[in-house]
Amino acid sequence: MYQFSYADILADDADDARARERQALDQASAMLLHAAEGAPGSVEEGKAVDFTTELWAMFIKDLAHPGNAMSDELRASLMSIGLGVMAECRRISLGESRDLASLAEICGIIRDGLR
Repeated sequence: MYQFSYADILADDADDARARERQALDQASAMLLHAAEGAPGSVEEGKAVDFTTELWAMFIKDLAHPGNAMSDELRASLMSIGLGVMAECRRISLGESRDLASLAEICGIIRDGLR
């Protein structure tokens, strides 16, 4: 019979969570880049912006949770980035911006930092 320490199980869970976060950020980046190729206000743009906004809202909620093990400084920095991404998504939704490629790049940078 196999025996795993609680720490090993938590480490595996954290690794799985990081993999899912990387995958979600990769999807957001791909959707944003695809939308950037289309017309402003397209269905693809709306879906990309909505997905990215919801993803970052989830990240911010997790980062704000008192049980989050990241340093306060890193959590604050990531929350600031997330709020900026969400603000830009809102500007895109309102037709005030079309900077989808920059949002895709930010998602890619954060994704790469999760390795």
